[in-house]
Amino acid sequence: MTSSPLHFRSRRNALLVGYLGILVGAAALYDAYEGRGRMKPFLVKFLPGA
Repeated sequence: MTSSPLHFRSRRNALLVGYLGILVGAAALYDAYEGRGRMKPFLVKFLPGA
């Protein structure tokens, strides 16, 4: 089997992009639900940062 090509050259860059994605996603979920006074769906309660 051949391995798939890596998307990032360094591990550090991959971690930074991953953590940034989690932060942006958490901010978007907060704005979508709590920032607008709506109840969170049941499955959103299990997401990190939500």
